Amino acid sequence: MTQSPTQISNQLEAELGRVDPDAFADDLKPGTQLLGGHYTIIGFLNSGGFGITYLAKDSLDRTVVIKECFPNALCRRSTSFVRARSRKHQEDFRGFVDSFLAEAKSLARLVHPNIVGVHQVFEDNDTAYMAIDYIDGRDLHDILDSTDQAFTPDQVVQMLKKMLSAVEFIHQVGILHRDISPDNILVDKAGNPILIDFGAASEQVARATRVLTGRRVIKEGYSPQEFYLTGAEQSPASDLYSLGATFYHVIAGQAPPESQRRLARVAEGEADPYVPLAGRIEGYPPGFLDAIDKAVRVMPRDRVQSAGDWLDWIRIAEEGGPLPAALTESAQKPMSRPVTHHIPQSRGGLLQDYMGYVIGAGAVFVAAGIAALWSML
Repeated sequence: MTQSPTQISNQLEAELGRVDPDAFADDLKPGTQLLGGHYTIIGFLNSGGFGITYLAKDSLDRTVVIKECFPNALCRRSTSFVRARSRKHQEDFRGFVDSFLAEAKSLARLVHPNIVGVHQVFEDNDTAYMAIDYIDGRDLHDILDSTDQAFTPDQVVQMLKKMLSAVEFIHQVGILHRDISPDNILVDKAGNPILIDFGAASEQVARATRVLTGRRVIKEGYSPQEFYLTGAEQSPASDLYSLGATFYHVIAGQAPPESQRRLARVAEGEADPYVPLAGRIEGYPPGFLDAIDKAVRVMPRDRVQSAGDWLDWIRIAEEGGPLPAALTESAQKPMSRPVTHHIPQSRGGLLQDYMGYVIGAGAVFVAAGIAALWSML
């Protein structure tokens, strides 16, 4: 949708009004040109540990979003140029830029109606950039903040189906998003959800430097417990937890309890504080809410394992067919309880068990013990 300069200016002012304009000294200023004048920065949109995002115009006067590779732990701004913070950071910073370019080129091949399009990748100012589609809409976080009843059950079902299609697509090409949450799903004017911000998707980027190994994207209520542990095994079920938690918020009005707290309660032998959607909210097809509850189970092995399976369950429910045993049994199955483990001799063994707990002599490692154990890995 083409917008007038006034509409773009108003939208930008609204975006800037949510942040302290003096809090980001490293952003490119309005009027800055990139790629020999092909792009002109209109203004700052957002900033994170890995990059800075801007609203811009291209040479054909189209509105685009520019994402700049800017790992702030490794680099700083010198005029428009991006420099390593010190000599010891030069190799790590260059490795990060190279990984950003490689991953951006991979993402540019992801053509799906519910995934934001990457249409150019380039280098400038001694760093890398992505030019991505500008989506005329609002993110789910803003929508949910503004109203308690943002969507009807039918709209929720259709939105989740589209998001599952997008997630299935990226998983089929070997990519984990690792940052699915309400603020990374835009809803355009037609009501279509668009998955954005693949900044955390690259394992290669996350491993490019020791400085950044701890800079995981953790969002309370949406991140599965395995995201909290550096080096923990992640799988499609990890993304599906985040997607399930996001739609739990859409339906219930709030995110599920934080996964580490849930894990600690289960380790103590207590009930999971998670309150299931199934059986307490009306208006959804049979099994639809059960599938969300299954997706956000604490232990990865207990969750929905693929977006394709989840989509199949929704379609069966819509058609009135019998629900799969894997889904109906999950509604009756109690949450996993801790069992006795030997302490693994390697990190891999601990990660395969996931539970990082030892029960012995009547004692259970709970929250403090878990934290202490993980800090030694």
